Amino acid sequence: MNDQALQSTHLQADIGRLLERIQTLGQVGALEGGGVCRLALTDQDREGRDLVHGWMRELGLATRVDKIGNVVGIRQGAEDSAPVMIGSHIDSVATGGLY
Repeated sequence: MNDQALQSTHLQADIGRLLERIQTLGQVGALEGGGVCRLALTDQDREGRDLVHGWMRELGLATRVDKIGNVVGIRQGAEDSAPVMIGSHIDSVATGGLY
């Protein structure tokens, strides 16, 4: 890959936006005194998933939601190289922390 191609595929996170979105998601199911409760398949879980799904669409990702509510976002690469996958979850335990 040449330097020009490398530069065109270099992505950089907007740290301010990332922290803002973590805080926004942390308000969904927020507990008095700190922490969150977004148990799987509850209204709070769905609200959190809908929020993240919307952010993915804003970024231009191709998205889908499966039958149980897993949100998948795909960003097409600049070339047909091996894909990179990451994953996380939006639900929490009953007294989960913000992160």
